[in-house]
Amino acid sequence: MLLLVTVCILCLTYYFSSNRKFFCLPSPGLCLPVLGHVYKLMTEEGKRDPVMFLWKLYKKHQKNGIMHLRSFTLDLVFVGDFDTLKYIYNHPDCQERVNAIFVEPSKHDRMVKGKEMPGVIMSEGKVWSDQRRFTLRTLRDFGFGKTGMEEMIQEEVLLFKALINKNQEEPFDFINQFNLPILNALWKVTVGERFEYDDPRLISIIERLTDMFKRIGKPENVITLCFPWINKIFPSFMEKDKSLKTNHDIMNLMFESIKNHQETLDHNEPRDFTDKVLIEIQQTTDETSSFYGETGIENLANTLFDLFLAGSETTSTTLTWAALYMIRYPEVQKKVQDELDHAIGTDKHPSLQDRPKLPYTEAVLMETQRFANIVPNGVQHICHRDFTVNGLTIPADTLIQPVFTEILKGDYWEDGMTFRPERFLDEKGNVRKDDHFIPFSIGKRQCLGETLARAEMFLFFTSLIHQFKFLPEDEQKLPSENYSPGITILPVPFRARLVSRF
Repeated sequence: MLLLVTVCILCLTYYFSSNRKFFCLPSPGLCLPVLGHVYKLMTEEGKRDPVMFLWKLYKKHQKNGIMHLRSFTLDLVFVGDFDTLKYIYNHPDCQERVNAIFVEPSKHDRMVKGKEMPGVIMSEGKVWSDQRRFTLRTLRDFGFGKTGMEEMIQEEVLLFKALINKNQEEPFDFINQFNLPILNALWKVTVGERFEYDDPRLISIIERLTDMFKRIGKPENVITLCFPWINKIFPSFMEKDKSLKTNHDIMNLMFESIKNHQETLDHNEPRDFTDKVLIEIQQTTDETSSFYGETGIENLANTLFDLFLAGSETTSTTLTWAALYMIRYPEVQKKVQDELDHAIGTDKHPSLQDRPKLPYTEAVLMETQRFANIVPNGVQHICHRDFTVNGLTIPADTLIQPVFTEILKGDYWEDGMTFRPERFLDEKGNVRKDDHFIPFSIGKRQCLGETLARAEMFLFFTSLIHQFKFLPEDEQKLPSENYSPGITILPVPFRARLVSRF
């Protein structure tokens, strides 16, 4: 008995002494040995709506824009203050993505054989800076910000409208409908191809990807992150086997595309992003470069994977919310349509050149991104050494996670829980920029696809709302603003009637 008590005392002493550096940070209360603050998250409310629950927890316990929370072996600092997040996400000591806990599971998910994480989302250091720089430059060469990009998007818009017209008599199910057309606009630039809307393999991957985002976003999923050995013993725990198969299917799709490009590559006539990267790989002789040999191929496959995730999920989810809001707020829909009719007429397709003439429409898209808040916890950063912000020292290897619900919907906006596009217009009716509006995050690792995403959202939204009235399936029942929480948050399934205006 005495031995047991002694062991317990020693364990507690070690626990508190090894973690005293976190005790100065504001937190939601008692941090238990082993569990940390997990008991706070596992309440019924926390599991039902983790987004709102975390926001309430943050508002109650934060100090100077920061709240520390421990989940088993993970130490997280949540940041809901704009200026604080801007400082941290630009800080050179806070640009990492993975730590010792994450690296092996992340490699397994991505079928990575090399020493370092490849691609542009999960990579770090020189790999990240070189891959991001090359990716941005090459995508810009092949369309980002150019007329060619707009033409590719417009082509996809027309095909999507044809699909809607073919089924106009039936209520349109919006969930997962935007994924493929949005992805196609990007895929044309990156691999020179587009997917057919009825491609069963792609439909399956995208549906499973949406389910995976929901699973990973659940609070209880932190168990598999902290203790990856559990899935080695129980592969189906938290449905990890399904997530793994989805990731591997996408990676295999990327490798197939790369192989096809290698077989038809012409150095003098690069057709797309993939060709440009393959040429760079063949010309690289520095064995330490992330573009060298098989390392280069692995980075290319993972960059395509990253672009696939971004291209098929975030923009399409934003447009799904935009459709829902137009049904729920018909007076806003009417104002958008009146502005479109006045600015471009009824027999012309909206283009990016029309953007300056459509301030209210632009404000509606901005308010949709703010109000929908589709990635409420953003993408985590990890600090690789201690650093101080607002008088508080954040220890090395801490995960930094934004509370975008606070930044995009909190007190700064006064009526942030109200859908009101006019907040983005000045007294003359022109678009008013606001530094706190950061749906694409902020800092050195800000979303590299922002230019394409904004173009896609504008062209798809204006083209559809210009041609169709968005009406509820049942006039007596508007679609709900409730959502399915996850890494991204989708509306609960809803259908609408799309009626041609002309």
